[in-house]
Amino acid sequence: MIEVKIVKDEFVITFDREQFDLLMKCSGQKDMTEWNAWRKHNPDRPVLLQNSNLEKAYLRGADLHGADFRGANLRGADLSGAKLCDGSRRWADLSGVDLREADLCLTDFRGANLLGANFSRAYLYYTNLSWTDLSFADFHDADLWACLYKAVLTSVDLSQANRFVKYFTKRGCQLEETHERERFFNISPKLKWLPKALSREPELDLIAV
Repeated sequence: MIEVKIVKDEFVITFDREQFDLLMKCSGQKDMTEWNAWRKHNPDRPVLLQNSNLEKAYLRGADLHGADFRGANLRGADLSGAKLCDGSRRWADLSGVDLREADLCLTDFRGANLLGANFSRAYLYYTNLSWTDLSFADFHDADLWACLYKAVLTSVDLSQANRFVKYFTKRGCQLEETHERERFFNISPKLKWLPKALSREPELDLIAV
């Protein structure tokens, strides 16, 4: 059942109970086959799981592309190998989440808590990680083409990533105890226009070199 609330005389769909129950059923069985079959037969139906509680849920290999998890609790969830591309996880709690080999292309994580998240071998093409807390996150062998505007990168070694985009929006990042302090602001002569680009809030506006 889809829950609907009225905001300024407009109907806003906020949460789908049936989707949540099916996902939790598959999580309990540790088998995403039924969920993925449902997605295959309902490709155009939006996945609406805002503010849901999926703490420590087993979602390995789940097709969650385009899913809306804004404000959700996904602490310690197993999302390894999941398809999470082109969706929203803004302001969600994903601390300690397992995102190994996950497809995170075009995903919006702005403001999310990703402390200790495991991004090993994940695909982060044009992923928005602005204002996220990525402290102690693991990017080993990740394909990192992401926006890190004002992200917290305490104790993060970005050099472990496979395809690190060296010059992209990092102004305001907190870099304490990282291994990337000197490389972040080594601007190439070919990118004289970069300071102007960094002065505004980025919206997946990346610079690949």
